Amino acid sequence: MDVANRARARERSVVLIHTHPFDLGHPRFSDVDDEGEVALADYLRRRAPAGDHLTLVLGPGGCRARRIGTTQEVPAWEVGESLVRLSQGGPAETDQARYDRQVRAFGTDGQRAISSLKVGVVGLGGTGSVLVRQLARLGVRDYVLIDPDGVETSNLNRLAGAGPADVGKAKVAVAEREILACSPSARVRGLRADVVDQSSAAELTGLDFLFLCTDSHASRAVVCQLAYQHLVPTIDMGTSITVRGGVVTHITGRVQMLAPELPCLTCTGALDANQIRREMMSPEQRASDPYLVGAHEPQPAVISINSTVASLAATMFMAAVTSMPGQVRFQLYDGVRGAVRPTQANVVEHCIVCSKKGSLAKGMSLPLPVRASADNG
Repeated sequence: MDVANRARARERSVVLIHTHPFDLGHPRFSDVDDEGEVALADYLRRRAPAGDHLTLVLGPGGCRARRIGTTQEVPAWEVGESLVRLSQGGPAETDQARYDRQVRAFGTDGQRAISSLKVGVVGLGGTGSVLVRQLARLGVRDYVLIDPDGVETSNLNRLAGAGPADVGKAKVAVAEREILACSPSARVRGLRADVVDQSSAAELTGLDFLFLCTDSHASRAVVCQLAYQHLVPTIDMGTSITVRGGVVTHITGRVQMLAPELPCLTCTGALDANQIRREMMSPEQRASDPYLVGAHEPQPAVISINSTVASLAATMFMAAVTSMPGQVRFQLYDGVRGAVRPTQANVVEHCIVCSKKGSLAKGMSLPLPVRASADNG
């Protein structure tokens, strides 16, 4: 009763957990479970109607979860440095010949894991367009794509899959075409929208994995908090070419995974608060703000550097969701020296984003730092 009352007050769900310590393999719900859940399900639906209540049984070989009082199973995942499905996996990939070389690398279970994930890509420009090509070939079959921009002539030097005839089309449309050309049965939801808007960010909360491929600090701030708040493991990536006096002085890239127990972008100092404020403003607000001076200048970009960083991200993804060995979750690329090196950062105690005192696992109970819409100021 105490748990149900707390769930009612907070509009939360209840998960009832018990063990079957002597089951072989994945545990199964017993006839006693089936019978006992009927009354519990009826009570919880009446007492805490806003929740989506579950039961979960644990055994030596894993676990099994379902909506209480039904036979409708839901997958159970462990989210951290790796994404591990604890309940039984989905159907195996049917096109064994196509994925034979990958199965030889990380096994049938690894291929099944990749093909069962619902993956989001935010930003379909230089890195994002290359990344979706790789994800399609790895076997990802379910996508949510978000980007507000259309293809411009200046994008054609680095936008994978785009040609002169695509100028003016949405970048998400070009990415969707590329995915379907490789995997006609894939499911793609493409949104020409900005992730810093509330409706767009809400599309990402139910994903299994997310890639952040934008050059915007505001979008990074929103998706970073979403990753920890809604337990959606995310890989953030970026590239930079520094030119001084007409000479390239630095070529850099970074790939960082965001998940529980890993440092967030706030911990690593990757976010610029003033730039976030600027990007959250409307054009009229920017023009009237005395603290914001100068226009945003386009940065140099080359497809080979974008491809290098996108490939590092795709490999990190494989290591996080399959048995492919790879422990690094934060990498830096130095194009001048030709070096890729792992790096480490510390989790900041009581971080406002990734700690339990911050937004970690708060779910829908905490608002995301999205841009206010015109109708609510």
